[in-house]
Amino acid sequence: MKKLLLSIALTLVIFNLFAQKNGSITGILADSANHKTTLNYSTVSVYKVGDSILSTYKLSDDKGVFKINGLTIGVKYRLVVTAWQYGTYRKEVELTAANPALNLGTLYLSVKANDLNEVVISGERPPVIVRKDTIEFNAESFKTLPSAVVEDLLKKLPGVAIAADGSIQVNGKAVSKILVDGKEFFGGDQQIATKNLPANIIDKVQVVDDKQAKRRDPDLTAAEIPQIINLKLKKAIKKGAFGKLYAGGGLKDLYQAGGLMNFFRDTTQVSILAYGNNINQPGFNPNDVQRIGGFSRSGVNSMMMTSGGYFEFNGINFGGSYNGVQTSSGGGFNFNTLTKKGIKINTQYFFGRSDNLLEKLTNTNQTLGTDRLITNASENTNSLILKHNIGGKLDWQIDSLTQLTIEPAIVLSSNNSVSKVSSSNNNENNQLINTLDNLNDLNTSSNKYQLRADFSKDFKKAGRSFNLGADISATPNPIINYNRSSSVFYLTPSTSEIDQLRNNTIDNFRSYLYGNYTEPISKKLNFKADVSGNIINNENALSTFYRNPANQLYDIAIPNLSQTVKQAGFKTNTNISLGYKVTKDLYLQPGLVHNYISLNNRFTDNVDIDQRYNFMWPTFQLKYKIFRLNYSARFTEPNVSYLQPVADNTNAFYIRNGNPNLLPARTQNLSMNMYKYDPKSLINYNLYGYGSFTKNGVVNTISINNGIQTINPVNKSGIYNFSGGANISKDFKKDKTSLKVGLGFWANFDHTPVIVNNIESDANVFYVGPNGSVRLNLNDKLEINQSYSVNLNRSRYDDSYYTNISYNTHQSTSELIIRYPKKLVFETSYSLTINDQKIAGYNNNIKFWNAALTYLFMKNDRAQLKFSVNDILQSNVRRNIQITGNSVIDTQSNNLGRYGMLTLTYNIQNFGQKVGGRQTFFSF
Repeated sequence: MKKLLLSIALTLVIFNLFAQKNGSITGILADSANHKTTLNYSTVSVYKVGDSILSTYKLSDDKGVFKINGLTIGVKYRLVVTAWQYGTYRKEVELTAANPALNLGTLYLSVKANDLNEVVISGERPPVIVRKDTIEFNAESFKTLPSAVVEDLLKKLPGVAIAADGSIQVNGKAVSKILVDGKEFFGGDQQIATKNLPANIIDKVQVVDDKQAKRRDPDLTAAEIPQIINLKLKKAIKKGAFGKLYAGGGLKDLYQAGGLMNFFRDTTQVSILAYGNNINQPGFNPNDVQRIGGFSRSGVNSMMMTSGGYFEFNGINFGGSYNGVQTSSGGGFNFNTLTKKGIKINTQYFFGRSDNLLEKLTNTNQTLGTDRLITNASENTNSLILKHNIGGKLDWQIDSLTQLTIEPAIVLSSNNSVSKVSSSNNNENNQLINTLDNLNDLNTSSNKYQLRADFSKDFKKAGRSFNLGADISATPNPIINYNRSSSVFYLTPSTSEIDQLRNNTIDNFRSYLYGNYTEPISKKLNFKADVSGNIINNENALSTFYRNPANQLYDIAIPNLSQTVKQAGFKTNTNISLGYKVTKDLYLQPGLVHNYISLNNRFTDNVDIDQRYNFMWPTFQLKYKIFRLNYSARFTEPNVSYLQPVADNTNAFYIRNGNPNLLPARTQNLSMNMYKYDPKSLINYNLYGYGSFTKNGVVNTISINNGIQTINPVNKSGIYNFSGGANISKDFKKDKTSLKVGLGFWANFDHTPVIVNNIESDANVFYVGPNGSVRLNLNDKLEINQSYSVNLNRSRYDDSYYTNISYNTHQSTSELIIRYPKKLVFETSYSLTINDQKIAGYNNNIKFWNAALTYLFMKNDRAQLKFSVNDILQSNVRRNIQITGNSVIDTQSNNLGRYGMLTLTYNIQNFGQKVGGRQTFFSF
């Protein structure tokens, strides 16, 4: 609480500082030949006369208007105006006490006659240049610390936001790639570049649309097109190396160690990494999950993260666990090169190993009219996961209008785990219904073989384009499960034993082909055709055997628990549309989508089921200035695992059946988005919303008898979901002090049928979450970050058989960083989670407090000695609560708890050094 009050007090002081009245300059930028043509998003840079250091800058708005506040009275300034394709305009001005608000009227700029004749004054390089399809930032205009990396530079750029997980957005659009001098840097992995590349070697930061993403998904709206950041290196930087080596230890035999080395020279880039630790953390920097980042290479940019610190990139686990305590290790390499013919080649390999111990307590409280089913479960799971990831990418720019991309990938993964679960069921009167001791010895493989190819062709006629691609994958995944359980029933005394082997082989094949063509009919009208086809060949083969008492082998076949399902067929999707530009600001695109599904489901002991469906529906897109609206629809076939007409009894108290008669689901989607960055006031705001309406969706019906739940999937209509939110943030900057204030709000509403014991009711589940944050930076000496959010959770039911549920969760995170004196860095973070869902024996208030002290030494602070303490308050638990159907599920899992760690880190940075001598080892 003291930290929160301190944050609020300092925020008020800074607000007062920024609110002080100062001089200002306003004006309008226009074309000298056509005075009605305003120069939008042009840069107005301000320097003190006789000084080459940038004082401040602003961009003109969408009407050519600019306003620069916070200027000092009595000082002479030099204005430098830069607009794309126009000559540079310079003007000296002075603000006086009699005229502190200077209005320059309209400033006229002339079209640049010849780029080669432009005289560039190095001290007057504009901080921002906005071209037709590119935003370019001059890196030297945004000062950073000598030890800063690219991420520190990006945080200072207007419109750029970096989340806690390291993901980047520019003006509300996600960044898909980081390039260096136009080439993919270490396979396009964003965070390898942003968290390791020094900021002082960057000359320019350029932002452009990801055109390849638009080709692969033509339905992307302008607001949804990902961005690419290209880092232009300084001319002196031709080759170099960077990386880090670290090692640390603590009490209780805790350890961590790792190394990452990256080499590049013109057209060739190589990275090598290895790590190992037993402190339940990702391999690179245990106190900051994203210090090094992921390994998202070969263009397969899949990513999964959790708030507990666990993350995967490209399906690779870098250590750490979202549940339990883990010992992990891994290593790999990545190679990039550009051939003389302009072909970019990338290869990568990674191996990861993780040993995980999970101890979990789960309380499930179900309402059943005047009764309840209260389930308490205790789980202990040991698992060993091994994963190999092999990937590659070939990107060939055949000519200026034609491009071919080929991306192969192989993932080989195995998981061997032993899980012991003890559970009990009680009723409303706290009577014990039954108990279960269950053991699962599981051996699984999750393998994937994939090949993606994309061919794109633009034409000399503006707007005409053609794209053809394929995505072929095979995923053979065998599962062997030795399952033993013992059940005891008390209301009607009896016992039950299971000792079985389930051999389940899931083999899926998918061949996805797509093509799209765009033809401009006129300046305002264009035609688009998108066609895709999906060839499906899936198999789910299940065989179950009981253990033979005579020879102790699992050789007694169980016919009613064995079945093979084969699903074969194809799907097609055809979407045609006409885009019409009504006005400069309004664009309409009505269309028509046609889906066709042809599936044959074959069973070894059941009647074959053929499914043939045609589906035609309108689509629509609307763009008006910053507002985007989209409406679409699709068919989705049920997963083959749902069709398996065999019970999954590996949990004797929770038996899942399949349903071979399930129909494909039809879903209509509606989305809207509105984003705006105001360059005058440094305000970002966005509003978004999504809705879906599903017919024949899959809903699980539950039958409860004597504490045993049996689940059957069925088709139900009337399923819909709405979600949305709004965010606004404002930056305040003065001299070397910056303040960022943000407010947000999100909401989610689900309307889904709930069916328990043949009693059906509509469940309306609401989630509402307002949040706010403040980030204060005083000359990089002091940083204070404070965030707070509350999640309001409500569920309402039509039938009185179910009881309405309500609970709230409050989350607060405080962070303090002090970089003083010069070579010391003190950092501490405190997070508090409060949940008012009261459950006996469960901790409702979870507090995490971490702290660290780092000593920096050697040139450019390359070496760091850090002493850190994790979980000072010994919370030693993670908690999650959710509403599902008629249940509240409260889960808590183990954590490593309090420990201290002393870590030495050496950062390697060698750019443009002379070859030979001591530098030879780090030169490439």
